[in-house]
Amino acid sequence: MGGMGSPGTVALVSDDLMFASQLSTTMRRAGGNAVLVKGDAIPDAAVVFIDLNSAIEPRLALIQRLRGERPGLEIIGFSHHGELELRRRARAAGATRVVNNGSIQSVALLRSGAGSAAAS
Repeated sequence: MGGMGSPGTVALVSDDLMFASQLSTTMRRAGGNAVLVKGDAIPDAAVVFIDLNSAIEPRLALIQRLRGERPGLEIIGFSHHGELELRRRARAAGATRVVNNGSIQSVALLRSGAGSAAAS
């Protein structure tokens, strides 16, 4: 299960409305919730997904800030699969893990706790 936030809820930091729509639909179908973050005020969530496909430096700084403020929070960055140096930098900043763009829905279900309800 995810970190100390609300079970079944994930937060998404992204400017990409397609990622937001897909994640929201996936979570809703499993009985969970996805919150698209506006600005840098991260809500109470089991997991925070941070899009590393754009605005890279500010988002790496956000990961570092969140890690300092909420040590138990699960922070998952996502990017293109070939971005090995970016993945290393995100983990160094405090990301729990970094996944491929295409796997955020399945990881969200597993790590938020919403997926266990869908499997029953």
